[in-house]
Amino acid sequence: MEERKIDRRIRRTKKLLLQGLTKLMSEKKISNITVKELTDLVDVNRSTFYLYYKDIYDMVEQIETEMFNDFTEAFNRFSKETATYENLISFFTYVFEFVKDNAEMCKILLGQDGDYTFVQKFKQAITQSKPLFEDSLSKIKVHFLKPFIVGGCIGIIQQWLADDMAVSPKEMAVIVTELIPYGGK
Repeated sequence: MEERKIDRRIRRTKKLLLQGLTKLMSEKKISNITVKELTDLVDVNRSTFYLYYKDIYDMVEQIETEMFNDFTEAFNRFSKETATYENLISFFTYVFEFVKDNAEMCKILLGQDGDYTFVQKFKQAITQSKPLFEDSLSKIKVHFLKPFIVGGCIGIIQQWLADDMAVSPKEMAVIVTELIPYGGK
């Protein structure tokens, strides 16, 4: 029972730190954010911060890694399925729900002053995977189609975030699926 309380407190503290970091990153560049400023903002002791992170950059890296791992796990699960229209809708609905659930951090990471490395990790993971579309395409077409689709999807996500996610994740999934060449239908 005591272990469960500790886990809950740790999750709560990390959530507070994430919310504070997101707020600060929306106001200024990461290089100008200090641990003291963050911990003062969320009313957490600096020593508590250092239990989980080495510095602000380590915190961002851990957040990115966790988000990337969650996304990769889902992507791998969906990429094992046949690329039907319905499966693509399910996959892209998941992607847009994931982005919506992590909207503030995604706005920062994918925004104008975002983390280029973070975007590159996603692109690399997807482009190295099995295609989500017809296997009948030539290897050279697949080679160029993957980065085209990934780049377009990232652009659509950025636009959706800029529009404050006014369209539902399901509707966005339909839009993206219908834009993708060989995406079903």
